[in-house]
Amino acid sequence: MSLNEKEWFTEAFENNTAFAVHYTKKLYEAQSEFQKIEFYETPVMGRVLSLDGCFMVTEKDSFVYHEMITHPAGAMTPHPESALVIGGGDGGTVTELVKYPSLRSITLCEIDGEVVSTCKKFFPEISSGLSDSRVKVVCLDGAAYVKQFQDEFDIILIDSTDPVGPGKALYEMDFYRSVKNALKKGGVATFQTESPFFMANVFSDTVKNLRSVFGHECATPYLSVIPSYPGALWSFTMCSNEPKDAFNPQSGLSDELLKSLDYYNAQIHTAAFVLPNFVHKLIS
Repeated sequence: MSLNEKEWFTEAFENNTAFAVHYTKKLYEAQSEFQKIEFYETPVMGRVLSLDGCFMVTEKDSFVYHEMITHPAGAMTPHPESALVIGGGDGGTVTELVKYPSLRSITLCEIDGEVVSTCKKFFPEISSGLSDSRVKVVCLDGAAYVKQFQDEFDIILIDSTDPVGPGKALYEMDFYRSVKNALKKGGVATFQTESPFFMANVFSDTVKNLRSVFGHECATPYLSVIPSYPGALWSFTMCSNEPKDAFNPQSGLSDELLKSLDYYNAQIHTAAFVLPNFVHKLIS
């Protein structure tokens, strides 16, 4: 069947493949200082956030992404006290972090304040963690912001967009070095590192660059399935300033926290770090 463009939102990736959802209503459209922001109401994916024509967040599958960028790092960090999220203006990653009672401070650094304010309006559940008293929101360039810190954070999560527009600076070597410097000893930084299927060069180059900064044994990719992202198979890379065995978390997450999750568990943690052969070849 053909798609009626008036009823479908379609993200085309490099004019080679596309993902589309039928929508019943466009809820919001605006051009911020940095990007085009759109929200749609859809029958299948719930509310959808698009930035510059690309799927960023859907109510249907956002829990997978936000749990998988957050809790593998949390499981590897005994009693974290301070966390920084760079990007992630939808608030979903912060909403996962506030589940850690040991965290005393959580900073969200999002360059586009309009993303934060509109997500509070259209994604109240996803962004609910932003109202936690431990959370501070700063609307600044994350690459510049993190440079001012040394040995400051137990957890840093790079919840970035693709390496274009305002997200490009979050894929540069200087930024990776700044993140490493901002980590406390024993801390963990997790980067979203794109699709090994459709963005193989970006994925492999990013992992290579992270390993050159953190060390080969201190930058470990892992995978998850995000249905609304190109190729569905998505990657993250966990980095630290000292070697960590991803298959043997240093701290167990509480039973109470695990029961609150919809995707992540101990078995998922282990399985995520088992890479298919083609992914091994991309980063070898």
